[in-house]
Amino acid sequence: MILGLVVIATGCNSTTVQYDIPEPLVDETIYLSDPSSFNLTVIGGQLIIPNAGHGGILIYRRYFDQEYYDFAAYELACPYHWNDGCGLLTSSMGDLYLTCGCNDHKYQALDGQSIDTSYTLPVKEFSCQFDGGNIIRITN
Repeated sequence: MILGLVVIATGCNSTTVQYDIPEPLVDETIYLSDPSSFNLTVIGGQLIIPNAGHGGILIYRRYFDQEYYDFAAYELACPYHWNDGCGLLTSSMGDLYLTCGCNDHKYQALDGQSIDTSYTLPVKEFSCQFDGGNIIRITN
């Protein structure tokens, strides 16, 4: 009986989302002291790394779970239209949404989730570590 509960509990904790988007190696280091990273010094600030990931990477400074130094790194290829010529997500400074170029579908910049519940895939997110001072490291 106990073994059965352990197997069930372990199987329910799967949060891995499967994407069809190709995954090139991502290992980027961003320095907040660099003038090109100035936008990341404020909550809601964004920085796009165009030649990383499949379609580029957006770094977004968010205020999530009461954490002031919280950053997210999102793949800029649309989760559903990544293979189409229009399949890139766009966002402008101060935007709360990432918008797919194919159908104008919106995803929240805070957590990458779709604003429409019929779209089940969120925006692909990379691992993003902040050293608490100056360095953000993005990897997959």
